[in-house]
Amino acid sequence: MTVEIREATYSDAETIARIHVLSWQAAYRGIMPEAFLERLFVEARLGMWQKSFQSGKLKVLLAYSDEAVVGWIAFGACRDADKDETWAEVEALYILPEFWRRGIGERLSESACSLLRSAGFSFVALWVLSENHRARGFYHRIGFDHDDSSKCITVGGTPLTEIRYRCSLMN
Repeated sequence: MTVEIREATYSDAETIARIHVLSWQAAYRGIMPEAFLERLFVEARLGMWQKSFQSGKLKVLLAYSDEAVVGWIAFGACRDADKDETWAEVEALYILPEFWRRGIGERLSESACSLLRSAGFSFVALWVLSENHRARGFYHRIGFDHDDSSKCITVGGTPLTEIRYRCSLMN
């Protein structure tokens, strides 16, 4: 399978929102409340992504297979108060479920890390739900390690724990 990577633009917001919703509904089934997942709509995520592109704070890369977008990664400067300007953050990485375990997430991660390294960042962090064992295994396989940090978030009225992973960009 051939995968191409390119930077996303404002006009890609709807595609990003669609993948965002479909991925959440598959990846978080059994982790997040079912009623919450069923109420996710592309239109709501579309507005969020349009605002994100207008702010210019995040960079998003898209993965294409056979000219169709199958996944994306969003990244930028780290938002965590305990990290300095040498730290970047992967804010989200989502692949359409039918394309999981085909190396697309790894390709997107490598591309993002390369851009972050070129931008002068030395380290990258990300937050993942502690219950999302599939994602945790993936991040560990591509070189991220848990740094013992965690935080509680609430999604759909349910408290969930996120844990932070980190990786050096200085290889």
